[in-house]
Amino acid sequence: MDAAGFKKLISKHFSPRIRELGWKGSGFHFRKIEDNHIVKIFGLQGNWYGGSVYCETAIHFDFIPDLAGRPINKTTYASCVIRERMSPKGDGDYYWNFKDKVEENIESINQIWTTFENHGQKFYKDFANFPEPFTSITPADFNSNMSLSILDKYFIQNKIHLVWLLKEINQFIGKMDLATDFAEVGMKMVYNRSNIMAKRNNGIVDQSYVRMNKKLFSIK
Repeated sequence: MDAAGFKKLISKHFSPRIRELGWKGSGFHFRKIEDNHIVKIFGLQGNWYGGSVYCETAIHFDFIPDLAGRPINKTTYASCVIRERMSPKGDGDYYWNFKDKVEENIESINQIWTTFENHGQKFYKDFANFPEPFTSITPADFNSNMSLSILDKYFIQNKIHLVWLLKEINQFIGKMDLATDFAEVGMKMVYNRSNIMAKRNNGIVDQSYVRMNKKLFSIK
């Protein structure tokens, strides 16, 4: 079976279950907007080499576009800052391999559903008290070069994206001084990054990269 065939089985054996919980979407992409401004995202992605899928949980927010500039009804996990790969073991990478028999693929989909219920829902519950845990993060937390984790378990590789998100959250909840501080921290990171990029480009700074981020970190 290929990804297209597996997607058809998802539509039949997974989609109705998640829609019963108030989620919307189809194919490999689903989302649910909560009353606390959290947008829950769930998605499946075919392996680059074929033969399997992995699943990702993610969250976004109903007051800002995603990283690709798309509205929340078009958002997928790939454009979210906060995302986590789903595994039957609770953490780590896991791929569900396509099988030859339809019945075996349905068993895999049932396992995806069980994993979504047991582990995916735990991920979403960690953000049920928005604006916590984000209000516990300060600009000073970005003074070191160490990677930063949320709730000591969700690691964000791109610090610039995380700082942008914190700027937006603080701006949304009315903490304008903190939003401004995060904007300054973010632009400092952008300038540092642009200088590193320039060293690889004969000393030429990518001004379009700088302008794009100035727009992201503007205070409205």
